[in-house]
Amino acid sequence: MICAKCCQEVTDGPFCCQCGAKQEPQKKNTKSRGNGQGTIYKRGKSYIAVKTMGYFTDENGKRHRKTASKSFSRRRDAVNALPNIGITKISAKADRKAKTTFKDIYDTWLPTHRAGPNTLGNYKAAIKYFKPIWNELASDIDIDDLQECVDACPKGKATKRNMRTTCGLIYKYGIPRGYFPEKLNLADYLKVSGEDGVGGTGIPDEYLEKIKNSVGKIDTADYVYCQCYLGFRPSELLSLDVRNYDRAEKAFVGGAKTEAGKDRTVTVSPKIQPIIDCLVKNKATGPVFCAADGSKMPLKNYRAAFYALLESVGLDNPTYEVDGKQRHTYTPHSCRHTFATLMKRVNAASKDKLKLIGHTSEEMLRYYEDVSISDLRKITNEI
Repeated sequence: MICAKCCQEVTDGPFCCQCGAKQEPQKKNTKSRGNGQGTIYKRGKSYIAVKTMGYFTDENGKRHRKTASKSFSRRRDAVNALPNIGITKISAKADRKAKTTFKDIYDTWLPTHRAGPNTLGNYKAAIKYFKPIWNELASDIDIDDLQECVDACPKGKATKRNMRTTCGLIYKYGIPRGYFPEKLNLADYLKVSGEDGVGGTGIPDEYLEKIKNSVGKIDTADYVYCQCYLGFRPSELLSLDVRNYDRAEKAFVGGAKTEAGKDRTVTVSPKIQPIIDCLVKNKATGPVFCAADGSKMPLKNYRAAFYALLESVGLDNPTYEVDGKQRHTYTPHSCRHTFATLMKRVNAASKDKLKLIGHTSEEMLRYYEDVSISDLRKITNEI
């Protein structure tokens, strides 16, 4: 050991025999960052922050380290940035597109379109009837949302055709710019009253019975079964909070897409009351129809669970091709059609049925109702 004071060799003991200075044991430098937290080294005039992100094995079986690094002119900047090295951030542009609404795309597209004043006037008039979905995320809108707006329009065929045209132009503008992830122009399949097209389809009675028998056995079967007896749109169902449930009246207050449908009261059918009681038990707040961790379930997850449920219980869900993509006959929106069909079999005032489903016109109520042979036979049997 060398004395730190006089630089003479210390042969034994804690004190230097030459100057008498007490010898302190040399301390080893400790790591300022543990394994996996990265390191800093200098290369030329730059400081490099580098972190190990993992390992991989090449085709020859040799193991390699995968790293992420970034250079800085100052060591302090490199140290501060080290925790975020290797973290992929969503670009501001991509994040903005993910939050774009239907109306946002229309407002961006219209100034770019070259047409005469009369044609532009038609587009501006048509977009007003899509107001129920103006604030919906473009990525969440499906054919049923668009079709419902067209059917709810109180004007004639000419206006509804203009709605379809306007919608088509919005999709043609938005698809190549990444606003619609499916890259499918849904406007091509909108139906104007009196024309052939794709309409909504309710879930058949035998399907509904199998879904009922799957409650408690297959995930999300209870959610789908409840939607059929509540009549909420998929997005409305997933937005229902425990605070929206009146335990005394046994009714929900929810809905958002139309003026008539906003904050409407929907009483709970005895057939699903036990399920609802279980879902809201010991909860003061939070989504009723939630994800496994109690958070709000994303709409895309609910759609995937719906299709998985039909497959699990052996229910056929025919598909048809639209622009090279396969579309399902039965979708989560079919539950809303099922609700209208179930109401049709109940002898009650139309205004009360319209209140439950959230519309003001009997035309929309008829749009949601499915017709079956048994229902028609009930009428002819009474003649």
